[in-house]
Formats: sequence, C-alpha cells, structure tokens
Amino acid sequence: MKISKTTKLVTVFLSLFVILVVAYYTLEIVARNYVSSAYDETVSLTGTRLSDEFYSSVSRAATWKSVSGYSSQFDFEIYNTGKSNLSNWVVKVNLPSDATLENYWGSEAVYDSERQCVLLRPTYYNNIIYSGENIAFGIIVNSDEVFTPTEINIKGYKISSEMTDIAKKVILILLMVWFIVFVGLLVTRVNVRNYKERQRNDVKIILQSMNTFINFIDAKDPYTRGHSRRVAMYAAEIAKRMGLSEDEIQNIYYAGLLHDAGKISVPDAVLNKPGKLTDEERKLIQNHTVAGGKMLLQLSSLRGVRETALYHHERYDGTGYPDGLKGDIIPLYARIVGVADSYDAMSSNRVYRRHLNKDEIIEEIQKGSGTQFDPSIVKYMVDMINDGYVNVVKMETAEADENHERFHLTEDDIPGVYMGFQQ
Repeated sequence: MKISKTTKLVTVFLSLFVILVVAYYTLEIVARNYVSSAYDETVSLTGTRLSDEFYSSVSRAATWKSVSGYSSQFDFEIYNTGKSNLSNWVVKVNLPSDATLENYWGSEAVYDSERQCVLLRPTYYNNIIYSGENIAFGIIVNSDEVFTPTEINIKGYKISSEMTDIAKKVILILLMVWFIVFVGLLVTRVNVRNYKERQRNDVKIILQSMNTFINFIDAKDPYTRGHSRRVAMYAAEIAKRMGLSEDEIQNIYYAGLLHDAGKISVPDAVLNKPGKLTDEERKLIQNHTVAGGKMLLQLSSLRGVRETALYHHERYDGTGYPDGLKGDIIPLYARIVGVADSYDAMSSNRVYRRHLNKDEIIEEIQKGSGTQFDPSIVKYMVDMINDGYVNVVKMETAEADENHERFHLTEDDIPGVYMGFQQ
C-alpha cells in the first residue's frame, strides 16, 4: 500500500512529538530521583533564617484544659528558599518529658518516647519540598504545662534540578516550535489541496475548450480522428524523456492537442481530397498554421500553445512554413510536436495513402534528422517506436477512434505526472 506524502509528514511530526514528551517526563523522573547530597539541619521556629536554605515557623492555634493537663494545637510551616528540592524529609519536634502526641495532620507522625520527640514524615502528596515552595502540617500535644516548641530538626535528601530544569525548558521551547511548524504544515497542506482543486477545475475548463476544437477538427477530417490526442501523448512523452519540467510537459500536451486547430478554416473538399492538390489548395492547407495561430492568440495563459500551432510545420533547415524559421529559432514545443505529428501522419491511414510500417517510419524520421527535424528530438521518437511506447498510445486511443461519438477528453486522459497532481 502506497503511503501519501501527507501521511508520512504527519507520522514524522507525531513521532517527534512523542519523543519530546517522553524526553520531558524522563527528565522529570530523573530530577525527582537524582540526589546530590544529604541535608541535616536544626531550624528555628521563630521565623529567623538560621539556614541559608530553609526556615520555619510555628503558631499555637489553640490551647484548652484537659483531664491530664493542657492540650495544644501547633501549626508548622517549612519554607524552601534554596535552589534544590528536598525529598524524603523527616522533621523532629522535641517535646517536654511529660508531653504525649494526641493527633496530627498534613504528614505522618510517630511519637518516640525514648527520645521524647515527634517524628513527622511526608505523605504521598508532599514527599518533595520544591525549591521556592513551602509545606504545612500540624500536631496536637498533651502536656502538664503549656509550652511552645522553639526549633525543629530537618533531615532529607537534596535533589539538584538545575541542569534538568534547563533541559526541560529547552524541550518546552522545542515543543512550542513543533506546534508552530505543525500548524503551519497543516495550513500549508490545506492551501495546497485547495490550490490543486482549483487547478483541477481550471483543467476541466481548459479541456472543455479543447474538446470543442478537437470535435470541430474531427468533424472535418474523419481520417485523422484521434490524431491530436496521439500527437499530444507522443509529444508529452518526448518532453518527459528530455527531462523537461512537469509544467512544460503539461503545456506541451496542451500544445499537441491544439496544434491543428487551424484546420477548421480549411474547406472540407480540400482537406479530404484524395488526389493531388493544386498549388492554391496546398496553400489553403498550409495556411492552417497561420489560422491556428490567430485562433489561439488569446490563449496566452498556456505558454507555447499558440506558437506550436503556428510553427509545427517549420523545418529544421529553414525550408518549412509559414515563416521559414531555422534550427533552434523554431520554438522547442513546435519542434517536439513537429516530430510527433509527422510520426502519427506516417503511421496512420490517410485519404490519399496507406500507413507506413515501423521500419519505413524509422527510416523516414532518421532521413529527416537535421533537415526536417531537430536531431536532438529524433532520437527520442525513434526510441519510443523501438520500445513500443507508440503502440501503447495507439491501443489506448483505439477505442475512441472506433467509437468516435464517445471520444471526449477529460482530465483523466492526462497522466498524473503531466498534471502535477501527485499527492
């Protein structure tokens, strides 16, 4: 199954997005688990910063008389003002010898009777005291006399996140760039799709006009029905083998379709005369190039089409008509269509003669190389005859030739490479 360019691009962009997200969360995990050093400090509860990294405060929320003495509620806050996060922290609060722990919140608490203190440890949601943030917890203590803690001891593991924070910022910037580029890509693809749709509609309009010309020509000369289409396909294939651009191949195809448009100005009696033509009749037929040039004068949007109709009977040695142009002065499209036109004329039955065989045609074309035809184009036409491409064209157009009422060009008749419709 062939995958379109759009699908490939989207796949690449989504892969990049997944990689960046995974990298971000990997750094997050690394940051949470990278221990740079252990921390063990006693911190005053007066709010005074005895440590460069942490300070703490305590407030007595309430005190009430109990059966055994007094019960006091203490609310603690610890502030991390350092550059590192502190994980797996443990806080020790010393108690009087007669005090006991009644309740706690905001942390897990254990009463240590041997050391006469309360050990507070984090719960699942506050295992890390992040740099620049604080945590709060509280305890209720029973004692004989009212008292207030003056200091706590904080232990834990410092997590240095400076490098990972920089890396995460870089990844976030890359994600922003990814988003901008991805949105730009989608907008561009939509615009390209709309452009190609408009191009297809333009092609339909162009081909409708061409069908009109071709139908007129076919109505005048039944012996050459399908001639214009075959010439167009031969000429486009020559251009492709010459390495011309897709735009030029497409224009040459159009030029091949309309190269004989001027024949509608030639009287039927002259065009279909089986015998020898008089000089006047020959001039009338030769004049179809000038008539075609005039008809296509307003078709300037298709480069080279008018010039091809006007000059496709010029000869490389300068003895052709209507202007006797010579060599490379003859427009390239006209030189290409001239060779294709001559081949189709020799390989088709005409009112005045039967078609030539393959060897006779090759001999005639090679004989005309440098005199009637451009030698650099002749070799491509001969190759197309030898490799059977011309037979493929004849097979494709045979049904249209036999059922002429069904012969009507559409955009599907033009190979995708000629139309630039690849996805």
